[in-house]
Amino acid sequence: MIPKGLILAVSVGVFAALGLGVYLEKSYDNTSVKVSQGPSLSIITDKRDYQLDETIQVVLINSGTTEISFSSYEPSFKVRALDGTEFYSMYSAGAKLAPKEKITINWSQQKNDKTHVLEGRYVLDSFGLSQNTKMHSSITVNILKEENLKRVLRDSK
Repeated sequence: MIPKGLILAVSVGVFAALGLGVYLEKSYDNTSVKVSQGPSLSIITDKRDYQLDETIQVVLINSGTTEISFSSYEPSFKVRALDGTEFYSMYSAGAKLAPKEKITINWSQQKNDKTHVLEGRYVLDSFGLSQNTKMHSSITVNILKEENLKRVLRDSK
């Protein structure tokens, strides 16, 4: 026989975790950027969930106090699956970002071979250099078919 106290403790823990998860999901804000001392690179999008074939506007921001440059040897922006499979990459060789300056990239959900990506979760990565320090920032977005996007948006309200 399982003690009643154990059942009560587990039930309270499960409901507390569920409540905290719902709260954190609703309070998630991927549009805020904090400026920090020294080199720092941030990547933001206007939202987290996108419809299939919708253009995704990505903003790379120098959120530090030193200039950032982009290498010709490594992509400044790339899109990959959660397993690391790379679908799209863009080089910004020679481009520089002064502190608090930003670059906007419009990604049309096309792979490097000009075919469209499928529905799924993707990681958007950005890479830069500042004072011989390699920087990396990433954000995760969901690409959904229209009917699934409507369901996600309805459920999040």
